[in-house]
Formats: sequence, structure tokens, C-alpha cells
Amino acid sequence: MGLGARHQMTQSRHTGSHALVHCAQADNMAPMGLYALELCQLGLSDKKCAWLSSVLETQPYLQLLSLRDNHIGHTGIRRLIAPLARGCRKLSVLDLSGNMLQSQGVRILAQFLVTSGQGLETLDVSSNGVTAIGARDLANVLVPEFNLSLKHLNLNMNQLEGSGCEAMGRMLVQNQTLEVLTLSQNNMFDNGCQALFFGLESNTTLKSLDISGNFISHVGARSIQTYLQSSSTHTPTDNQPGLQSLNVSANSLGDEGIDVLCGGLSTNRHLIDLIANNVDVTDNGMQHVCKVLKAGAVNTPSLLTLSLRHNYRLTRNSYAQLAEASKANHNILRIAADLQFEGWDEVWTKVEMILIRNTVYAMERYRVPLLMVARGRILLRDITHSTSANSTGIYSLPIELRRMILIALDKHNVLTRTQHISALNIACNPANHFSTKQELLAAVLANDYAFVHEMIKTVHS
Repeated sequence: MGLGARHQMTQSRHTGSHALVHCAQADNMAPMGLYALELCQLGLSDKKCAWLSSVLETQPYLQLLSLRDNHIGHTGIRRLIAPLARGCRKLSVLDLSGNMLQSQGVRILAQFLVTSGQGLETLDVSSNGVTAIGARDLANVLVPEFNLSLKHLNLNMNQLEGSGCEAMGRMLVQNQTLEVLTLSQNNMFDNGCQALFFGLESNTTLKSLDISGNFISHVGARSIQTYLQSSSTHTPTDNQPGLQSLNVSANSLGDEGIDVLCGGLSTNRHLIDLIANNVDVTDNGMQHVCKVLKAGAVNTPSLLTLSLRHNYRLTRNSYAQLAEASKANHNILRIAADLQFEGWDEVWTKVEMILIRNTVYAMERYRVPLLMVARGRILLRDITHSTSANSTGIYSLPIELRRMILIALDKHNVLTRTQHISALNIACNPANHFSTKQELLAAVLANDYAFVHEMIKTVHS
């Protein structure tokens, strides 16, 4: 009998508060204990943390602890840290959002990350009144010499301001593990944005960044443009492709800011998800977006998803241009927009048809290399077993003849010439062995593998 699971839940029908407990149920093979504990919106104060600390002391299998939307301050978190360090060695997710930690509480958490939080991967301290002082304390320990585990950090709705974001930027220069950083609504302004992206230029691991609602104008957008242009000159690797998702919503970018961003996107080779909702863009700004989409060549990695919701100054003409621009781009898979005009369904039908076409292309970019290699192996086997063939089989044929044999599989011409040659050589060389589809695709697609991998994930989601 394998590991069973059991959960108990109590919930207030008026307040929405709840306590959720997931238990590992003992049997012959599995130990007994909590693996997830959620105590949300229960009014937990610093005093009540003394009771909770005694519970945490004896939970060696706890992996997730959520105490969001309570009244826990720095005194309460101090009472919890020692039991967490001693009794919860497997903790990987800690959600303290919506409390009253302030910078004093974050300093205690920073010390925990150094001494005992080496297994923690996700930390959420959003909406806790954290200032630049707390941001600096946290940034100082998120460097290789102190912490190598944290991957997700949420600092939404705090008070980091420019100096706090500057500390985050310095941290990103050295950090090698953080993948998701959320800094929305922190009064960042342009100077904070500039400092953040200056540090990001030296970082190769961060994949997702949210800087929405931070009073960033076209001035701050120039630092984003510089980052996109500088990072596009680097050769991306499978595991370190650069920033993939960027949220700049609810900032005062305007048409000038969008123009600046598009200047960076024109050379982009890694950003695949851009969220620019409510950025005060007009028809003039949309022309720059459409220009970037049209310039996206069939085989050049570029945006997969684009969100332009709540930009109410855009007219029917803008969306008609967007449909035409998308028609020239074979990569874009999702577009989110608010079409509030007469005849919007006709325009959106065109966009939908284009996205369906691009989804087919996306699947082809995954399928074609596999089919080419498989077909090549079959041909190799057939020719090798023929009485008139030598031991090298199809590998002895001229490259152009091999291409003629296998090229028909790429009906939509989704592979580059270099990728075709790679696939053919792999298919025709019996010495090549790959244990997974991913390894084979990486060999065929080279630097484009990370982009195609994300494209397929987007299609499936």
C-alpha cells in the first residue's frame, strides 16, 4: 500500500478565512506528519505565534506553510523562525503575504535564509510594509555565498522605492538561482527601474519579472530597451536564456515608452511574454508594436504572447493593423486585448485564424526534427540491409539527395537550413544516440531549443 493523503479544512462562511491541513498518512512505507499547513485570514497575532511555534517544532515533513493575511509582526516571526529551523528542515514554500512584518521582520527572515533556509525555494512577503532597508537586508543574503536555493521571491505592494530596487539590482548581478521576481506596486519610479535593469544585464537565471504599477515612464523604459538589446547579443543556453516574461502594466509608458520598448524587442531573442496592460498607448504606439511583429522572421525567436488589455484609447484601426502584423509573424500564439468597437468580431476572427495557424507551426517545430530523424533511421536501416548497399547506407549519399529524401516532412518550412542539416546528419549517423526527445531536439535546434520548448509549453497550456 503506497502513500495516502488526507486533508482537513475548516472555513468561515462570512470571512473566507480558512485553516487547511494536508497530512501524510502512515503505512508500512511512509512516515506520518504534515506536509502542508495553511492558516489564512484567521487573525493570528504575535502572541498566538507562540502556540504555533510549538506545532512547527514537531513537523519534519512540512513542505508548505502559508500564514497569509494575518496580523503577524516582527515579534511573531521571531517566535516562529527557531521552530522552523529546528523542526521543518524540508520547508520549500513560505507564504507570509498580507501581514505586518515590516523591515524588522524581513531582517529576521534574511538571517533564517542564511542559517537554516537552504531548502526554501519560494518566499512571499508581499504587502508587509517592507521598506528599502528590508530590501537591502534580503538582497545581501541572496548571493551564492549565503543562499543557493531561493527561486521565487514576491515583494508586491511594499515600499521599496528606488533605493530598495537598486539593492535588488545589485543582488541580481551575483544571484544564480532566482527565477521569478515580483516587484509590482513599490513606488519604483524611473531611477529604480534603471538600477534594476542595470543589474539584470549581468544575470542569466531570472526568467520572470513583474514591475507593474511602479510609475515608470519612457525614461525608465530606455533601461529595459538597453537590457533587451545587450542580452540579445549573448548566446542563450538551454537553461539560461535570459528574461522570458516581463510585466510592465499600469505604468505611464505612453506611445513614447512603447516605441522605446519596441526598439529592444526588434533584436529580442529570449523575451516571449510581454504584458503591457493599461500603459496609455494609442494608435500611434500600436504602429510600433505592429512593426516589430511584422519584422519577426519565421525562424527568429520572438514574442509568443502579448497582452494589451485596458488600453482604451486604441481604436478599430489599431486592431486591424495588429491582425495584419500578426499575419506576417509565425511565432505569436496569444494576444489579449479589449475590443470595444462596432464590428470587433470580424477583426478578432482574423486574429484567431492567425493564432491557429501559428499553433500548427509551433507543433511542427517540435514534430519535424523528430520525424526527420526517425525517417532517416528507417531509410538507413532499409538501405543498409539491402544487398546493394554498403555499410554506411544513406550516410554515403550526397547531402542534397538526403535532403530531397527527408525534406518533404517539413511542409511549413519551420526549420532553418542549419537545423535541416543537423537533423539529417543525426538521422544518418548510427553513432548518434539520445536518451530523450529533449536531448535530440536540443541537438537539432541548437540555440533555438529553449524558445521552441517554451513555445510548446504555451501551446499545451
